[in-house]
Amino acid sequence: MQRAGVYFFLVIFTLTLFALFKLYSPFLMNLLIAFLLFIATQNIYYAILRQIKSRWISTFLVTFLLVILCFLPIFYILLNLVTLATNLELGNFHNFLLDLQMQLGEYAREFFAYLPDLLQKEVNNWLAQFSAINWAEVAKKGLGIIAKVSQNSLYFLSDTFFILVFLFFFYYYGSALGQYFLALIPIKPLYIQSLYDEVSAVISVVFYSSIFSMLLQGALFGILMAFLGYNALLLGVFYGFASLVPIVGGSLVWLPIAGYELYLGNYGYAIMIALYSIIVIATLADNGVKPLIISFINRVFIKTPLKINEMLIFFAILAGLTSFGFWGIVFGPAITALFIALLRVYKNLIKDNSSL
Repeated sequence: MQRAGVYFFLVIFTLTLFALFKLYSPFLMNLLIAFLLFIATQNIYYAILRQIKSRWISTFLVTFLLVILCFLPIFYILLNLVTLATNLELGNFHNFLLDLQMQLGEYAREFFAYLPDLLQKEVNNWLAQFSAINWAEVAKKGLGIIAKVSQNSLYFLSDTFFILVFLFFFYYYGSALGQYFLALIPIKPLYIQSLYDEVSAVISVVFYSSIFSMLLQGALFGILMAFLGYNALLLGVFYGFASLVPIVGGSLVWLPIAGYELYLGNYGYAIMIALYSIIVIATLADNGVKPLIISFINRVFIKTPLKINEMLIFFAILAGLTSFGFWGIVFGPAITALFIALLRVYKNLIKDNSSL
């Protein structure tokens, strides 16, 4: 009779879990993003809480800080993309791309004129492929992407609202929820705490280093754009977010602007933009300052030392961006760190069982 009661409970519990999943499935991604943001920023929250002694005020302050750092710049970019898609004339933009294509081809032929014949042949093949690009189709596809992003901005607004609501909930009730679920898990609390600390450390390092690097590189590029008379705020924000993309990074922003300066005949400005972006931002700021930022984060914010190789974190970010888009910056390392931490917990469980 007791076994029948257990089976009945398991069936009812499984059906209830399925019903809950069906009921809250539209909000699961927002809930997961909010939870990961909470894990990444909980140290800041508890530091503020120790100073202010008010859970409600501390929750509001940290949530507002994340709105300023993460969500407000994204809305700023979306609004400018909508304005660009509305005001851009397709015919003029197509003519500009054709003229730019011709000028870049001529510059390339002059620049590579002194190369050996074998290399010149390869360069000419590349230039022929470049000249064969149908810029009308490229322009249409680009505007289609901008239009799609503009249409999805309303969904992004609603998602942002729910993320912030869930985030506020995690800050305010996170400690009580953690203790409640910790009591339900049939594993030693020491193992669960170790797993949580390791995943939290990886997410925190990725999140903080990405934010600091984004702000630094965006500010440096914005200074150059202000000197050249461009919209420094917009292009700085664009560059900051582009710097999060592995491998290509800020070249998504500075290459088109350098090409535009070449089109205008401002060769000095084009060379300045290229050298400044490659040497000052990509080399000195990204490769030189970023390790110092990560070291500072490990020393100040992280209690548990990282046990995951930095190259693995890099590939996790790349995979996350490919699979989940922008939020993959957090998802990729989080999933990877959780898997590795679970392997360590499993290894410890085997040791415990073998010692019995």
